[in-house]
Formats: sequence, structure tokens, C-alpha cells
Amino acid sequence: MPEHQQKNLAVYMLCVLLAALTVFQIYVSENSTTQQIQDRNFVEENSEQIKDVGQYKVTGGPTDSKVQCFEEMEILNDRLSLLEQLNFDKLGPTDYAARIFGGEVVSVVPTSRHRGSLLSRVRTAFSSMYDNYYQMQCIIQDCGTCFALEGSSGSIVIKLVKSVVLNAITIEHIPKSALPVKTDVYSALKEFSVWGINNPESTGKEIYYGTFTFDYMTMFLETFELDLDQPVSGVRFVRVDIHSNHGEKFTCIYRIRVHGTPQE
Repeated sequence: MPEHQQKNLAVYMLCVLLAALTVFQIYVSENSTTQQIQDRNFVEENSEQIKDVGQYKVTGGPTDSKVQCFEEMEILNDRLSLLEQLNFDKLGPTDYAARIFGGEVVSVVPTSRHRGSLLSRVRTAFSSMYDNYYQMQCIIQDCGTCFALEGSSGSIVIKLVKSVVLNAITIEHIPKSALPVKTDVYSALKEFSVWGINNPESTGKEIYYGTFTFDYMTMFLETFELDLDQPVSGVRFVRVDIHSNHGEKFTCIYRIRVHGTPQE
């Protein structure tokens, strides 16, 4: 091919490339402008939603969402706490008063019977030995019902499985939500004291562990730590003196658990 034709071909190809580049730039520019217009329209149409998203990123979410989240967390924590309480025998400390391990309720005597006549006390002892004996054992096992104590005060003596150095006692009542009728008075015990003894028939030395209040209005199962100023020996019997309840004319005892360290 002659030299002048090669030059003309090179010029022609260069013009074609320049034209193609110009067309490409125009296409890109038009598309970019169209996209910008679409983006602007989208922003204008959804400005309120975008504002909410921005608020969520800055503040951690709308106030209503936060409140709902906290409420759901509180409900979840309450359910987990309820699950732990319902499975206390599996998840909690050993109960050395439990009937299944060999514990026994020796006596349950209302204060009125303590102050009654000799005949009344004999009748109470006879009832405890026979008809009332198995019902008393519901205090240390799950019977699905309670032991009803006459009045708002009295004493319960429990024989432990073995001699134990006590460190806690757990009181359980039926949840208020499970009651068929809401009321202002409840049969759950309120104020009580705990004593340790080795022979309930004698007037020997007793160990006083303290006086406590069972806040049934807050929870239906509560563990009380028995903090003593000095070390004490183990005991085989525990006496729970009930001083008051939450307003009812009788006191229902659903479950009492005793915790500690066995004494060798």
C-alpha cells in the first residue's frame, strides 16, 4: 500500500475512535444525569423514612422501639426467673429437709394450741400422730396443696436427713397469678424466725439463726441466708416459728427447704 494511503487510513481510524469516544461520553453523561434525577426523586419521596433511619443510627432507634425492647427483655428475665424457681429442686442447693431424702415434719402447732388447755394440746398431739401426720409432710415435699395452719402464728419442727451446719432456708408459696381470685389478703407466712436444735423433747441449747420477712407480694419463692457472727455446730432439727402472715385467718405452708453443709 502506498505511503499516502497508509497515512489516510491512520487518520480515518483516529477520527473513528474520537467519534466513538465522544458518543460514549455523551451516553455516560446522559445516564449519570438520569440516575441523579432518579436518586433525587427517591430521596424526596422517601425523606421521612430516611430521616427515621438516620435517627435510628444516631440514637439507637425510636423511643417506642426502645421501650418495647426493654419491656420484652424484662418479660424474658421474669420468665427465666420463674423457670429457675419452678425448677428449684434441680437447680438450687440441696434440701436437707426434703421428704424424698428422709426428712420429716415432727410437729406443727398453732400458737392458739400452745396457749390452750391440756386437753387441747393432747388432741393436737393425737392428730399429729395419726390423721394429720401425712398432711404435715406436704411442708417438705410437693403435694400440690398446702398444710393449713390455724391462725397466723405457730411453730413447725422439722427433722433433717442428717446433722447439718445450716446456712440458708427457702420459703415457697403458690404464685399469686395461679390463684383463682385476686384478693388483698393472703395466707402466705410473713414474719418468722429460725432455730436449730438437736433434741426437740428437751430444753437444751438452741441456736437462733434470725428473724426474717417473706415478701410474698414480690416473689413466691425466696431463700434467706442464715448469717451468724460465730461458727456453730450442726443441728438435726430445725424449728420455724411463724409470727404473722399476709392477712388471712389461716396460714398455708406450701414448702420449706433447709440448706447447709452436712456435719461428718
